[in-house]
Amino acid sequence: MNKQANKILIIAPCLAMGGIERASSNTANGLSELGAKVYFLSLFKKEAFFKLNEGIEIIEPQGFNKTKLSLFKSILWIRKEVKRVNPEHILVFNKFYGAITALALLGTKYPYFLSERSSPLFVWRQPMRAINKFAFSIKPPKGVIAQTNIAAEYQRKYFKKTEVIVIPNSVRKVQLFPEIKREKVILAVGRLNDHLKGFDLLIESFAKLKNQDWELHIAGGDEEGEALKEQAERLGVINRIKFLGKVKDIDLEYAKAGIYVIPSRSEGFPNALAEAMAAGCCCIAFDFVAGPRDIIVDGISGLIVENGNTTEMAKAIDYLKAHPEKRIQLSKEAIKIREKLNKNIIANKIKYFLNL
Repeated sequence: MNKQANKILIIAPCLAMGGIERASSNTANGLSELGAKVYFLSLFKKEAFFKLNEGIEIIEPQGFNKTKLSLFKSILWIRKEVKRVNPEHILVFNKFYGAITALALLGTKYPYFLSERSSPLFVWRQPMRAINKFAFSIKPPKGVIAQTNIAAEYQRKYFKKTEVIVIPNSVRKVQLFPEIKREKVILAVGRLNDHLKGFDLLIESFAKLKNQDWELHIAGGDEEGEALKEQAERLGVINRIKFLGKVKDIDLEYAKAGIYVIPSRSEGFPNALAEAMAAGCCCIAFDFVAGPRDIIVDGISGLIVENGNTTEMAKAIDYLKAHPEKRIQLSKEAIKIREKLNKNIIANKIKYFLNL
């Protein structure tokens, strides 16, 4: 059996909608397409949003971890499944789940690699912070994958004796609709109830636009977004904002959007921004930690605005509204990310790192 056919166990939260779930499923599929035998251990049993390739074995908990994580049961279960699968490589997504895996592997021959997805600004609550510190002190990862350069700097300080490498998330093959004409629509995507997503900043920016001749569409999540609707009502823009909820065909929304905005305060990696660029959207991002500067060249493949500055965001949107030729230029450069963050290219980088 050659190295590409080695068994790889990926440990991740689940396959429901989310950034970690997107990254882990893309990695699993990419490694599978490179010839690896992939096993996907889902810590929670939830309805799948992301699909895995045929041939990938999905391992799910039975009778526990439906809503809350059972720490002791999870440790025993991971240990049992690792021994059953007997993988050459183990890749865990998320620091806390890496700590659980470390505890599960105590006294075994198995090393593991960690792919940390959280923003460098994210602070783990107790007791998770204590569990992380204890687990990594007695069984540190063999290597750590960070998504951005800023994140890598932080992880090198945390894992002082472990090699840390930057490998960005891959972007899926977003469907293109060249026959669809882009509309006077500003699009944003993400969870409505997550303060870090910054939709309140976006609505504030939208209210500051000179000419209110465009609509704002916000897609994602099952939440009602009542606080955001109240804000829009208060600012007098509620009639020009559509809350789309969970969208089945987000690629179609990307295709219709004249401008895409990511107003986040912080991200581990801006997956939705990468997808929008892959769809050929003209994009604007706040200069948050971390990610926009890793994938946007300011003024070339998108615009980057001072973090949290709604006045500057409004000016950037107004500028692009008034200059369709600039929107076309940014779009043509943005879509090149399809190749840069191609699933198989990213999977190849991960494969070589795991083989260190």
